Amino acid sequence: MPRFADHYQPRVPRDLGHYTLDDPAVLSRQAKMAREAGIEGFVFYFYWFNGSRLLDSPLEMLLSHPEINLPFCLMWANENWSRRWDGGDDDILIAQDYRAEDDDALIACFARHMADPRYIRVGDRPLLMVYRPGAIPDAESSILRWRALFKEKHQIDPIFVMGQAFGDSNPRQFGMDGAIEFPPHKLVADCPLINDRLHILDDDLTAQVYDYADIVKNALSMEPVDFPLIRTAAPSWDNDARRQGHGLVLHGSTPPLYEHWVAGLVDQARKNPFFGDPIICINAWNEWAEGAYLEPDQHYGSAYLNATGRAATGFERGIGDGRILLIGHDAFPSGAQTLLLAIGKQLRARHGTQILFVLLEGGAMLEDYRSFAQVEILPPGQKATRERLAVLYREGFTTALVNSAASSALAPDLHDVGIAFTLLQHELPSLLRQRGLLAPLKEARALARETIVPSVVLTPTLTSESTPIILPQGLYSPIAFSAQTRRQMRTRLGLNAHDRLVVGVGYADMRKGFDLFLQLWQRLQSPTAMRSHHAVPVTHFLWLGDIDPGLREGLQLDIDYAISCGTFHMPGRIKDIAPYLCAADVFALTSREDPYPSVALEALACGLPCCAFAGTGGIPELLTQINQDGVIEHGVSSLGDLSSMARLIAVAARKSLARPDAERRKVSRAMAGRFSFSDYVSALHGYLLPDLPRISIVVPSYNYGQYLASRLASIFSQQLPVFEIIVLDDASDDDSIAVAERTSAECRRDIRIIGARQRSGSVFRQWHKAVDLARGEWIWIAEADDLSESAQLSTLFDALRQASNAVMAFCDSRSIDEQGVTLANSYKPYCAESCGNLLNADGCYSGQEFIRRALSERNLILNVSSAVFARKPLQAALRRCAHELKAFSIAGDWRLYVELLDQPDAELVYVAEPLNIHRRHSQSATHRLDLQKHLAEIITVQDEIAKRFGNPCEMRDRQHAYRRTLIRQFGLAPQPVAVERELALTSP
Repeated sequence: MPRFADHYQPRVPRDLGHYTLDDPAVLSRQAKMAREAGIEGFVFYFYWFNGSRLLDSPLEMLLSHPEINLPFCLMWANENWSRRWDGGDDDILIAQDYRAEDDDALIACFARHMADPRYIRVGDRPLLMVYRPGAIPDAESSILRWRALFKEKHQIDPIFVMGQAFGDSNPRQFGMDGAIEFPPHKLVADCPLINDRLHILDDDLTAQVYDYADIVKNALSMEPVDFPLIRTAAPSWDNDARRQGHGLVLHGSTPPLYEHWVAGLVDQARKNPFFGDPIICINAWNEWAEGAYLEPDQHYGSAYLNATGRAATGFERGIGDGRILLIGHDAFPSGAQTLLLAIGKQLRARHGTQILFVLLEGGAMLEDYRSFAQVEILPPGQKATRERLAVLYREGFTTALVNSAASSALAPDLHDVGIAFTLLQHELPSLLRQRGLLAPLKEARALARETIVPSVVLTPTLTSESTPIILPQGLYSPIAFSAQTRRQMRTRLGLNAHDRLVVGVGYADMRKGFDLFLQLWQRLQSPTAMRSHHAVPVTHFLWLGDIDPGLREGLQLDIDYAISCGTFHMPGRIKDIAPYLCAADVFALTSREDPYPSVALEALACGLPCCAFAGTGGIPELLTQINQDGVIEHGVSSLGDLSSMARLIAVAARKSLARPDAERRKVSRAMAGRFSFSDYVSALHGYLLPDLPRISIVVPSYNYGQYLASRLASIFSQQLPVFEIIVLDDASDDDSIAVAERTSAECRRDIRIIGARQRSGSVFRQWHKAVDLARGEWIWIAEADDLSESAQLSTLFDALRQASNAVMAFCDSRSIDEQGVTLANSYKPYCAESCGNLLNADGCYSGQEFIRRALSERNLILNVSSAVFARKPLQAALRRCAHELKAFSIAGDWRLYVELLDQPDAELVYVAEPLNIHRRHSQSATHRLDLQKHLAEIITVQDEIAKRFGNPCEMRDRQHAYRRTLIRQFGLAPQPVAVERELALTSP
């Protein structure tokens, strides 16, 4: 169970199970997985206690299956075996006594394994690792004695390697040849605990929690030693499963951060080889109970294996994973700080972006930030800050959003370490001067990639900089008018049906114009109404927010009097202001200076008319623009003209009170749509990551509720941020929509769910709908029953960077059945029947070349989920052959690919790695379809291709051969000679 917020527990395997130790097929799959990830061998723990072997089944199974290609060596786990699993001597189950009379048998057992040709050697010397040499009595003499036995009786000269653990680091003190790191041993020694930064969920937690990033930094900064050393990285470490809240946790591991660690160790190993060989190790392959494993799990899939392969081969990903630093001044509960948190949440929820908050100071909202993402407090201008930013840059945080002029002091530090940044500016010139921010802002604007302001009136008077981008801020607190909430709140406030309510919101100080708000109340009070016992309309004023102590002291008598009249209300700071906005009739923005307050947008989205002073920020200009639409009238008066403002408020309140609830709901919906926060953040995302492709993922689904949760999880785990995710449900009668909603909520990801009232019954109608709904430049039609590796999108788009005219890219697939059991690890053998070794390696092809070589005989793009498409070319291809597609039941995708690729300059990119996981159903459309119709569709597409290429003889021969193969495979009756001849002339 999770012990603190964002604690990754439980760990659930995806492919192989936790510890499957008795199945040679699983061992063979492990060996293949490891080889494909650049791992050259395994270190097996060897358990020997006074002549007795334990847990020896995996090793014996390996020895008895020489066909399994798995190089290996041994590490003698020579400590006492205790129930605590921590190397301590408490509660011992089996003692390790090191009896001299057992030496011959021990060395003979080692030598038996070393005789296997797969045993790992450096030069001609086998590696033998000993976990705890410090536990061996008189270790130096014992090692010397064992060396002699190896040489005398077995003619072997092993390289003895000690584990660096439990304070032992130098192998020479034990007479050993070298050492191997064993993280987290040694590496946590100089790193601080982060327990005080965690949001604890288990009050009994005593675990030691470290920041994984600190461990990586510590590991890569260590100086070389003067003895042979095998450096070791750990994908993660969390032994909570064994220690139940009392263990050790390396928190915050991600595949890119782990890849950075491994790549750094590879570089060091090349410079400091181990007995002439550059060797590093990973702890571990499948230590599930200690959270240290490379095997695929249900959260990250094969991401850590893929990262290992990239680091081992030195391959650099071109696009990166779009990690963003969000820079804020502090965590004070105010507008800019709340906006930054909302931006971070939206980047994660909408796009799947990895974020990290960097604040210059702390504050009351710190836990709100930490409950959502990692937070670091880095004071500007300090060496330690620049060093930490440099580490973050190497981890992949190459871009940042500086949230305000108040945060701009960090800009030079960002620039110095190479982190590009976009600057948001909310402050008006007078506030910049008042807080001494003009100079740091000027420097930040000069260094920023671009500066963004919400309104033209916020453009600062710093003429030396380039013109900023105008990007109106969206509404980050969703709000809507509710007639029921309005009635309930007005009753609670003691208002009758004819009373008018004016609301103001914010920290009540001179800048917000609270004194002006109070004066407006005085002007709009009717002495007659206040003295009358009849239902005469009364104008109430209500201010939400704390008040500045100095201002309260100056206005205390006026405030006390206003409250005593019963028509002035000050409930203080309220977290949820929506009910008050629903109850109100007009919103008064009395600020003397207010850049672009979100509360004004909330008021508009609640269907309220707003009144503001001109020249005080971006809202008066916005109100003027909205007035031109003629929906409702908002008021803008000259600054300080209280008489004019009072009249505007009175007229607006009277009209608002008379407006029917249905009309106000309509206005509310229109305004909420106008201030889309997701669109605002998507635009920011585009500025922050300009090279990132805009990818729309569309998940067509019909009655696939049983697969949808895992499908969405595989989409959410993609390493590449995306533009949008749309679930397109074709009137399912199972629980598909409920599953999609629940999965979205559990994973804190935003998706659009579009359900049809009536089933279309056509795959291609769904595809048409998908490309019309999608707004990205690229589209991935990710079918609901398929799965994918987390690197599928990033790898495909890395490959696409090599082809400027590519209209699609696809990868190899492995296939699974309905229960997820692997049917085939690759489609390459099937493809080789038609195109030889063409698809055994990555490639970039012209569209027409690929049709001739890979699509002319049969469809080798076997699953649409394996492909991404340029949206507009796909849309055009769908429209060109829409009429034809209506006649297809099984080969329509093939026909569409031909239409897409047979265009001037069109290119296709192929990735040979099986990153797509294609689920094949025993009762699929292919199996149910009338076989004669299936053959006819294949013939139709083959004929279309042959016609486009002038009916070349070689192509026609291959097509006809494939037709004859299918006739035999389908068991169709032999055709009469005339019919056979006709088939040969017209079909594949």
